[in-house]
Amino acid sequence: MNTNHKFARSKVSRTIFRSLFAAIVLLCIGAGPYPEPLSNRHQVLAAKRSHDSIDIWNLPLEDYALLSKFAGLRRIWLDSEEGTFATDEKLKALAELNFTNLFYINLNNCRLVSDNGIQALSNIRSLKELPLEGTAITDKACEVMTSRMSLTMIDIANCPGVTKMGLEKLAKSKTLESFEFSADSLTQEEVLALVGAFSNVTWCEIVDTQRNLDANAIKEKAAERKIHMMVRPTGALQEMRLYH
Repeated sequence: MNTNHKFARSKVSRTIFRSLFAAIVLLCIGAGPYPEPLSNRHQVLAAKRSHDSIDIWNLPLEDYALLSKFAGLRRIWLDSEEGTFATDEKLKALAELNFTNLFYINLNNCRLVSDNGIQALSNIRSLKELPLEGTAITDKACEVMTSRMSLTMIDIANCPGVTKMGLEKLAKSKTLESFEFSADSLTQEEVLALVGAFSNVTWCEIVDTQRNLDANAIKEKAAERKIHMMVRPTGALQEMRLYH
C-alpha cells in the first residue's frame, strides 16, 4: 500500500477514535454532544458561539485569543496521541481569557505540561476537573492544586514526577471527590495509609501496572470509609496507546 495512503488512513482512524472517545466521556459525565474540533483560525471563526465543548489539541497558540468568543465554554480537550501540542504557554493563554463556566480540561498525555501550566490554570476559578495522566507535573503542582484550586476530580496516574509527598497533599484536599493515581512506586502499606488519609474522596482508581498490590485488602479499607475503589493494571495513558 502507498505510504501516503497508510498515513491518511492512520490520521482518519485517530480522528474517529478521538470523536468516539470524547462522546463516551461526555456521556459518562452527563454532557451533551461531543466537542467541536477546532484546528485552525478559520474553524474557530466559523464555529457557533454557543459551543460549550471544544477539542483544540492542535490549535496554534496564536489563535487562542479567538476562543474568547465561546463565553459559555465548559469543557476543553487538549489530549492527543502525539502528546506534544499542549504546552504551558497555551494553558497560560487559556487562563487569560477569563472563562467563568469552564470546569473541565483534559490534559492526558500532554507531556510538555509542567507545574507552570498548572500554576496558570489555578487562575481559572471555575475549574473543577483535571485529567493529567502522563504530564510532566511534580509535587509542586499537587501543592498548587490543593492550596489554590477547588478541584473535585484529579487524575495524575502515570505522572512519574509525582511522589508519595504529592499524593499525601492531594489526599487531604477538602474538595477532591474523585482521585486517580499510580501506585508503582508505593508499597501496599503506603497505599492503605493514603486511603485512610482521604479527607473527602468518595471515588478512587489506582493504576497498578506491575500488579504488586493486594487489591482486595485495599478495597476492604476503602469500603470501611464508604469509598468506591478500583485497582486496575491500566490507566488512560496505557489505554490510549493500546487503541492506536
